[in-house]
Amino acid sequence: MSTDNVVQLPPKEEAPPELLIGPFSEYRVVVDGRVIPRLTGSQEGDMVSFTVDGRFGAECPKEYAYGIAWLISQALAIGEGYPHLGAPNKDRPFAPIAHAITTVSTEEVR
Repeated sequence: MSTDNVVQLPPKEEAPPELLIGPFSEYRVVVDGRVIPRLTGSQEGDMVSFTVDGRFGAECPKEYAYGIAWLISQALAIGEGYPHLGAPNKDRPFAPIAHAITTVSTEEVR
């Protein structure tokens, strides 16, 4: 009898994978005064990391970060049918305009 059985499943792992991983320190990204949906970022030293849709990431030197964030933002807007990031030609703009009322520390929130 052949040992090449494609229907045989591999043995089940004893412990399930971890449910929660982290903590992660990430920030929302603001380009041209607009909070970009599905784009987050973090900085470690002179490097900035971007994550799109929680799935795709890239890292770059800090001096290139704004240009890369701008390009990603334009691509996201165009992918949703807008002609560019700041275009208000649909029911609502692609990315809401960011307004800072005041800075709040995490100690004040608790």
